[in-house]
Amino acid sequence: PLKRNNIVPNAHFHKDWQRFVRCYFNQPGKKKSRRIARAKKNQAIAPRPPQLLRPAVRCQTFKYNTKVRLGRGFSLEELKQAGISRHQALSMGICVDHRRRNRSVESLQANVQRLNEYKSKYVEIKKSGSENPPVAQLIGTIMPLAKPELRVRPRAITAEEKKKNVFKEMRVAGADARLIGARKRRKELAAAEAAIKKSKKK
Repeated sequence: PLKRNNIVPNAHFHKDWQRFVRCYFNQPGKKKSRRIARAKKNQAIAPRPPQLLRPAVRCQTFKYNTKVRLGRGFSLEELKQAGISRHQALSMGICVDHRRRNRSVESLQANVQRLNEYKSKYVEIKKSGSENPPVAQLIGTIMPLAKPELRVRPRAITAEEKKKNVFKEMRVAGADARLIGARKRRKELAAAEAAIKKSKKK
């Protein structure tokens, strides 16, 4: 019964929801067809590997920058130091990312070393010619990154570590970072005063 100031009942029970349900019964068949397509593509480009060589980069943001992963492509500076041109790199199966910049010397050297190692293992195969060496096709990631050992095994504390006062070192480092501007200003003022006194003596 419609009594008091309640909502008017208007429930919709005739939406024909079965018409909008999407069923993926073709998922196993699609998986198989993708696998067959990949195998055909690999066979067509053999003995060239299906994947390209990628650099080792650090993840973004403070939360993830301790992790190292494979990046988009090598920077132009890395290719230059390894003695590879950007056009030659693509023909050698090396990814190039012209937007990437090297922010540290360590990452630059690590990726240059990676390129040099790849060059030492690289085998050039010409399109026409029976003199090509027999080479097996490499399936999977080229030069995958080694997983770091995360477990720290227990060991005895050394005498040198016992002598260290980490808390004091942290406080001194913090103070040095905080007072760098004031100390610089003090030095400048002292140098200016010394210069004024020197000019007065003359």
